[in-house]
Amino acid sequence: MFGDGEGPGGGDVDGAAESTRRIAEAWMRAVTTCDEAAALELSSPSIVYTNGGHVRRYEGHDGLRDIIEDLARLSGFLDVAILSAVVEPGLVALKRLETYTLPEGGVEIPALSFVEVEDGVVTRWEDYKDLRTLNTVSD
Repeated sequence: MFGDGEGPGGGDVDGAAESTRRIAEAWMRAVTTCDEAAALELSSPSIVYTNGGHVRRYEGHDGLRDIIEDLARLSGFLDVAILSAVVEPGLVALKRLETYTLPEGGVEIPALSFVEVEDGVVTRWEDYKDLRTLNTVSD
């Protein structure tokens, strides 16, 4: 980003990006495995979640608890894999694959999350999913 691996204040950009990636991935694993304590520890009290053009919005730790509660209902039916990450200090794009196990078989939904990290905690999660697969299942 800066050409020499250092930020404007002399900080290590690669180290900051790696730290951001580790925090975002650990946070995403905690959320998707319904590890509420770990997810809350890695979340800002003012975290904001939006998805699909702001169809849903959750705020704060209470909102995160609601998301985890929703995911817990899918326990045993949902697997989330992080396929890749693109990182810069403070921001991670996580390419994910959500696999839902249904009586009719598995349904895979590609997803992309933008996770913002500040002071060692996640402050924002924007989530986008390709719902075309669900449309073909429901037809």
